[in-house]
Formats: sequence, structure tokens, C-alpha cells
Amino acid sequence: MMKKIITVSLAVLLCSTWGIAASQKKTAAPLKGYAIEVQITGAKQDALVRLHHYVNAESVAFDSLQLDAGGKVVFKGGQPLDAGMYSLKVENSNIDFFITAGVPQQFSITFDTSQGLPSLVVKGSPENEGFADYMHFISSIRQHAQRLQERMQLYRQNPDSAYSITSQMQQLNQQVKDRINAIWENFPNTTLSFFFHSMQEPEAPEPNISPMSPNPDSLRQAYFMNFYKERFFDNVDFSDARILRLPVLTNLFTTYFSQVLPPEKEVLQAQVDFLIGKTKVNREVYEFAVRNLYDFFRHAPYPEIEPIALYIADKYVVQDAGAWTDEAYVSKLREAARLDKLNPFGTIATNLKLQDPNGQFIALHDVQAPYTVLYFFNPLCGTCAVVTPILWETYREYRNKGLQVYAVYVDKTKSDWLPYITEKNQFDWINVWSPDETENIYAKYDIHAIPTIYLLDNEKKIILKDALIDQLKATLSTLLP
Repeated sequence: MMKKIITVSLAVLLCSTWGIAASQKKTAAPLKGYAIEVQITGAKQDALVRLHHYVNAESVAFDSLQLDAGGKVVFKGGQPLDAGMYSLKVENSNIDFFITAGVPQQFSITFDTSQGLPSLVVKGSPENEGFADYMHFISSIRQHAQRLQERMQLYRQNPDSAYSITSQMQQLNQQVKDRINAIWENFPNTTLSFFFHSMQEPEAPEPNISPMSPNPDSLRQAYFMNFYKERFFDNVDFSDARILRLPVLTNLFTTYFSQVLPPEKEVLQAQVDFLIGKTKVNREVYEFAVRNLYDFFRHAPYPEIEPIALYIADKYVVQDAGAWTDEAYVSKLREAARLDKLNPFGTIATNLKLQDPNGQFIALHDVQAPYTVLYFFNPLCGTCAVVTPILWETYREYRNKGLQVYAVYVDKTKSDWLPYITEKNQFDWINVWSPDETENIYAKYDIHAIPTIYLLDNEKKIILKDALIDQLKATLSTLLP
């Protein structure tokens, strides 16, 4: 059942940052520009303080200053900062805060890196005092929840104790809801309130299912799954570009497509259309959603849903190319879509006829093995230097059970390749290359980075595409136990 996902993830997110306290004093009218005075103690002399703004889940530095002899810096500018979430980073400390349009952006922060959150004092931003209060509250809630979980482990075999502990956990959840409701009431029209509202999961009313119905538990579960499938984004205002300057959408998208929805290609693809359709009210948000969802499915946790990335690229980028301002991105996805079409999951891999170190041609489709790893690499590649020995040990473990490796050196310098594969008779799998590039390897396969790993069955149908080495090992442990 899909319950309380966002509440939990929000608590974890916020407890990984420092909240900011603020003065209750309000300025009569907004002032031009911004000025953030920062006083830091406990840091090294001349330590660098970096001012970041959030681009969804990532924080990006846009200014930095060194602490003066008194441990002070002042970040300032003639134009107000855009509304969103910001962060100050000094050494290992991180101080997050919010900016709201039309509200004075002149305030001060004092902070002791050796003491952490209790030492933090901010004057001039009531909005962030509410944030700090919530942070202290959540810290207390987490400690209480951890103690309850420990007790649950001790008393889980005792029904009365387990029921009591569960009731207390539910009370904690209600306290979190009440505190968030208080933020909405006390800080209306602020970025802080917008942030919490965007992160809040919709409330599903209890279904009216008779206990006498056949399989009432299954009916109830189906009800909640359908509710969250259709209503998961009810609290997200896609028309407001502030959503892109908060660490919100990436988390929500990942949760929705990996936890809320069943792992079925048809369902996931239909909900991609549903979600992208909701973002069309704001072109900037729409383009972010397309990019984010393309990346999610391009690096999908299981290969059966990877084709959805190609679907997104075709429908929302290539076919809509004229509306995109980023021509380089359109060109990139057009080429990626072309390559993806060559070797989609479940189809027979494009044949390659390459030369071994002795100049003899060996075709991929002629390899006789129940399973074949198609491995594109270069010995000089740093990541390949890590992955290749792991693949070698994996090959040694499974070769007597029916595994072969067709290892393709993707470059042209034989002196970089030959000693590496022949030294101490290592890597005695099938080693091949295309010295004159007549096979056009890059034109036939989607090699956007090396190493690239495919797993093929006995008919050379693609089982894994662009797989991680751990994913390959896990799959082989199932196929060749």
C-alpha cells in the first residue's frame, strides 16, 4: 500500500540540512537587491563560504567569498534573488534557507561549525524561522521514532505492545501533518509554504469496502494504488517555475515511477504521457520533466522499461524539435534515439564481424554459447580498468556453465590493446577489434560511454543493455545458478 511516502522522504531530506532561525521583526517594505551577512566561527581562517541555489535536486554554486579575519562575509547584489531554496556551504556545514519574491532579502546569519544547528541564529527572515522550528521538531520526531522502532523489534511478538507502538507511530505522523498545516497557515504565499505543499502527498479517504466482500484487503490495496496513481501530483503546481528551484520534482518523479506504479511498461508509458501533459502549463517545467524522465528511463533499474526513454525522446523532443530552444539537446536525443532503435531490449543484437589479435575474423552471431556478454572497452579507460577484472572473474566463474565474452576494443592503437589482453594469458575470452573501422561500431551500437555491457541469449537476443557490472552478475546468478 502506498502510504506516507512523501512525509518520510521529506523528513529525511530536511534532517540532512541545517535549518535557519530568523527574527520576527519585519521590514516595512522590500528593499532592492539582497545582502546576506554571514558570521562563522569554528571554521579555518580564510575558509571559503559558497552561496548555492537549487536547480531541482542539485545545488549549484554562483558566488563564493573567503571569511575575513573576523570570520565574516557578506553576499550582496543589486537585484533580488529569484524565489527558491538556497544554501550556504562552509567546510562540512550546510545551511539551507528560502527566498520569497517581494520579501526583503537583507538578513544575517551566525553559525558555529563546531556546535552545529543549536548555534545558528538568523535575523531578518521570519519565513526561515518557521523552517528552523520545523527542523528542530523533525529532529525530535526522528529520535522518538527511532526509539519506537527499536522497541518494536523487541516486542514485535507481543500483540498488545506492537499495537501500542504502532499507535504511537501514527500519532507522530499526525503531529508532522499538524506542524506542516501550521506552516501553511503562518507563512502563506511564501516559498517555504510552497515547498511543503509541493512535497505533501494527497490524502486518500478510506474506501467504503464491506468486510464481507471477497478479498477485502486486496480491494483496499487496489483502491489506494489507483488513488495514488491518479492523484499523486495533486499538490504540485506545475505552472509555478519556483518548483524548478526547489529539491522536489526529481524526488517525486523517482518515487512515482519506481514505488507507486507497477513495473509494467504499458502502465509506465501511459503515466509518462499523463504526467508530461500536466507540465505543459509551463514550458520551462515541461522541458525539465521531459529531460528528467528521459534520464530516469534511460538508466532504468530494469531493462524491460528502457524503451520508454526512446518513446520520450521521439514523441516529446524529436517530434517537438521546433519548440525546443536547446538545439544541442535535440540533436543529442535525436542521435540517441537513432542508436536506441538499432538494438532495443528483446531484439537480436546487430551482428559484428571483427578481427582477433591474429587478424582472423570472428562474427558475434557465430559465437556458440547459451549466454554471451558483449563488452565494449578500452584498456586506457579508468572505469574499464576497474570493471574488466571484475568481468574476468565473473567469466571464470560461469564459463563452464555456458558463458562467453565477446570483448570489443573500441579504438585503433593496437599497442595499447594487445599487451593488456595477452600479459600472463589474462582475458582469454574472445578479443576483437576493427583496425580500419570498417564495421562502424559506434554507428551500430549505442556506446555513449565505456565500458558498455550487453548480455545476449543463445539466439543473440538482448537480455541486458548498457548494464552495470553488478547488474550483470546478479542476472547471471539467476540464469546460470
